Amino acid sequence: MKSPRIIPRNVVMLGIVSLFTDASSEMIYPLIPIFVATLGSGAIALGVIEGVAETTAAVLKLFSGIISDKVGKRKLLVTVGYSLSSLIRPFTGLVSTAWQIVFIRVFDRVGKGIRTAPRDALIASSVDESMRGKAYGFHRAMDHAGAVLGPLLAISTLVLLVVVMGITDALLALRYTFLLAAVPGLLAVMTVVFFVKERVDGNAVGKPIKFSLKQFDRNFIAYLSIVTLFTLGNSSDVFLLFRVEEAIHRSGAVYSMVAGTPLLAEMVGRFGDVESQKKLVDILFLPLVWAFFHVIKAAFSTPLGSLSDRIGRKLVINIGWGIYALVYLCFAFLDRLPEGWQVLATFALFAIYGLFYAFTEGTEKAFVADLVRSDVRGGAFGMYNFAVGLGALPASIIFGLLYSTFGATTAFGAGAAIAGVSMLLLALFVSGKEQG
Repeated sequence: MKSPRIIPRNVVMLGIVSLFTDASSEMIYPLIPIFVATLGSGAIALGVIEGVAETTAAVLKLFSGIISDKVGKRKLLVTVGYSLSSLIRPFTGLVSTAWQIVFIRVFDRVGKGIRTAPRDALIASSVDESMRGKAYGFHRAMDHAGAVLGPLLAISTLVLLVVVMGITDALLALRYTFLLAAVPGLLAVMTVVFFVKERVDGNAVGKPIKFSLKQFDRNFIAYLSIVTLFTLGNSSDVFLLFRVEEAIHRSGAVYSMVAGTPLLAEMVGRFGDVESQKKLVDILFLPLVWAFFHVIKAAFSTPLGSLSDRIGRKLVINIGWGIYALVYLCFAFLDRLPEGWQVLATFALFAIYGLFYAFTEGTEKAFVADLVRSDVRGGAFGMYNFAVGLGALPASIIFGLLYSTFGATTAFGAGAAIAGVSMLLLALFVSGKEQG
């Protein structure tokens, strides 16, 4: 094992794989709300798309993690998962109705479901336990760096299509952008095939596949239960983008800023009538916000993951969940701000929201590795990811229904309340004591 101060090569390579994968995914993801709206659907459709996709992934994460413990082929499962997602994702550009996106997203998430638990276990097997928080934080930072690159690639592609190619159909421009997302996806697959090495801990390899909750103690089960509860209030982030698009399109905040800048006004002025121009501005603004969001996550994921190595996982997770509750409350009232303040508030809220991820993503996974034996670690990560995904379908569908029926204040307020309850339960019922 290398020095605990140095992030091992395998972890670095897996980070690069995630960078390319998220660059591909995030060329598409922040534009889905506008794409769905352009196809004539709204918040409920978004809820079903995201909920079904994430729940499908969750089930597969459970089984792939268990299988990886038994067959000792974590890299194979990781490769299959990344390959499937990279091949299917660009087909988003070919759909004709919003509901067809469900099938694309499901197959994309099938790939994610196959690869996630084996990959997380592979990271744990590749790093000294004294720096697990740092390793998972680094991996999340690379993932988010890709999520910065993806929207910037999307913006560059859209500008090229509109300004150079002269395409004035917003839907057509989005389709071409989605198809080009295949390029970074293929780079991800090539990296995992040629540069990631197999690593498996434990003595379960070769034994019959057998899984039981009795392998895990009550402390770990309590942790998973609380994570599941938190997830019920943690709807897809696509709703945050939907909320921003709704507020700024209604107020015309970003369009007014663009119209007041001669060079930008000239470029946008080529794009049909005023309504079409507003739509173009929204299309370019959302990936910019999304890229900024991931800059924050990439910058802080490694140091805040390392913080959990020093002050404890529970405290760091609860700080993150507290930030989540605060940000959701603020998003509820975004449209009540003056139009100029809406733009500033959008960037401020996404910056703070990025800290929620930096505090929790790597730390939650490091906590899983702390609480279980090495020979059942793949299954434990499968259970963790299953718990996270188990609440994804009802969370996103319920959020979409609340949003459509009662408005943003009720939907975002409910998410904040569930986060608060989860914080209390984590503090009271989960011990941070590690097992061997």
